[in-house]
Amino acid sequence: MDVNEDPPFVNSPEHLDPSEVHRQDEKLQRGNHSLAHSDHDEILSSLLQTIRTNGTRRTLTQFYVHNLLRMSLLRHGDQSRATSNPTGLELSPEQDPGLPPRLVQFGVGITLETDTETTDPQSFEQIATYLLELKNWYARQGSSHLPLDSPMADPYFGMVWRELTTLRHADGFQMLEKAYRAYKPWEQEMEELLGFSIEDAVYYTRELTDWITPRLEGQDTEVARWSPSLLDFSQKAIELTDEAVWVSEETLVDWCDDSPRFQNFLERLVVEPGTASGFRTPVDVNPLERAPFIRTGDEFLLPLPRTVLYALANTFYYDLIDSEYQGEFQLRFGDWLEEWTGDCLSKVFSKDDIIRNYTYEYDGEEVEGDILILHDDEPIIIECKGKKLRAETRKGNFGGIDAIKEDIERGIGDAYHQADRLVTGVQSGQITEIETSDGTTICLEPSTLEDAHRWLVLGESYGSIATRDFAKILDITPVPYVCDIYDLQVLAEVLESPERLLHYVRQRTRQTTVQLRRPGTQYVNSKTFSSDEIDYLAVYKRNGWEFPPGAQRITGAGDNLREDAIDSIMDSGEFQFTF
Repeated sequence: MDVNEDPPFVNSPEHLDPSEVHRQDEKLQRGNHSLAHSDHDEILSSLLQTIRTNGTRRTLTQFYVHNLLRMSLLRHGDQSRATSNPTGLELSPEQDPGLPPRLVQFGVGITLETDTETTDPQSFEQIATYLLELKNWYARQGSSHLPLDSPMADPYFGMVWRELTTLRHADGFQMLEKAYRAYKPWEQEMEELLGFSIEDAVYYTRELTDWITPRLEGQDTEVARWSPSLLDFSQKAIELTDEAVWVSEETLVDWCDDSPRFQNFLERLVVEPGTASGFRTPVDVNPLERAPFIRTGDEFLLPLPRTVLYALANTFYYDLIDSEYQGEFQLRFGDWLEEWTGDCLSKVFSKDDIIRNYTYEYDGEEVEGDILILHDDEPIIIECKGKKLRAETRKGNFGGIDAIKEDIERGIGDAYHQADRLVTGVQSGQITEIETSDGTTICLEPSTLEDAHRWLVLGESYGSIATRDFAKILDITPVPYVCDIYDLQVLAEVLESPERLLHYVRQRTRQTTVQLRRPGTQYVNSKTFSSDEIDYLAVYKRNGWEFPPGAQRITGAGDNLREDAIDSIMDSGEFQFTF
């Protein structure tokens, strides 16, 4: 195509076919292709060879073109989705276009293992084909490990599938809030280790986001006008994208801050092609999760703002845990989660009802509880767990059943037993009082916690393990309510009264208890099911603050609700970080 001619697709993105990737995926699944009997290493080797031939920079730019087109299609489809699918149930291929986000992230990460010039330009469709076949290879392997009617089937297969397809269920600004709350107490240590503080990191992130966002606005529409499809771009589309997303270090410094602290920030969060190693599967730690800025020579590939926000929430953990401050850091790192949980709940409940960091005597030892809410005749015992899922668990069937069970027990199981210990101790008369953090003693009668709720708040997304699967693995009664802190913040924003929040939790707990497989069936007793808690919340709200009857998969139902809630939280100034 002559790059000087007028764009061939003036009415874009309507000409793009958003289901083409899904058709390609289905074609690969049928097995009538050259890769049908290839193993993981063969597919990966072919992918890397194609990237080397295509060139590292060209490949990285092509991934960005695909992302721009996907964003354009999603935005273009919002109105039609609202008309054709008002209940927000599972997205059809036409409404969820392109490669899965995590698969794109894996593709970018694996590209960083190379550092080559273009010798023979390749179509992005060829690269996408290898990525889709890699995903399908994992699916084929999973089918031989465990019977589908096993209660472990969903977490076993679901964890690795999450790593292959979806991003975490949290907003980018929530990730920034987590970073601020988690690392603010460690500012002095960060200064010594890295040469900048979390305040600096938040400021630089905001400055860069404010610059990157308008730079890309409208670019997706222009690129779409030069793109025959989501998987096949003209040279003009690649050139337009390259000009927009690659910038010099001088340009970044001029826009953000010409200071040693900003230089330290960039150096800590930068990765160069050819330097990443040991990243071989989609379930390994991606280089972008530690360093989202890609540098070649004196130019940087602008990261999508969401990538930077997610990296900030987690990457500095590794600096502190591997330093001389390791012991104290491990001991105190979970404080941010308890504090944020209490702040969320104070939006719904009276502050007089909320007791934080209380203690009591049990079996001759002093035990500390996280949060107790004494509201009318429905007390709530809340335990917070910041435990991360290990790599072996995130690998699902490739990490093994034992790893999944151990992580669920140490995360959800331990938190449940801590909450349940207070309930059973009070009802048995073994625990008669608690002491608050200000030294006040509160007496507890056996009847006080008779109808107590047990809520568990996690510090990271556990996906379907938290929304339903833990009940199939842990032998605990009554079933607790489990969510992560990011979901809890949205719940507190949408369910504004204690009565409504408690009603939602009661119904959600019943949703969890019925979602158990029966041999040869799929969720015979379930009503709604998703790996995202806010999908449940959206359906509950749309159905008049009740869950509808009948089985429904509700993937994607809560996306707009989450965005609206975060906008409201931002407008009210509830986030602790400031720009």
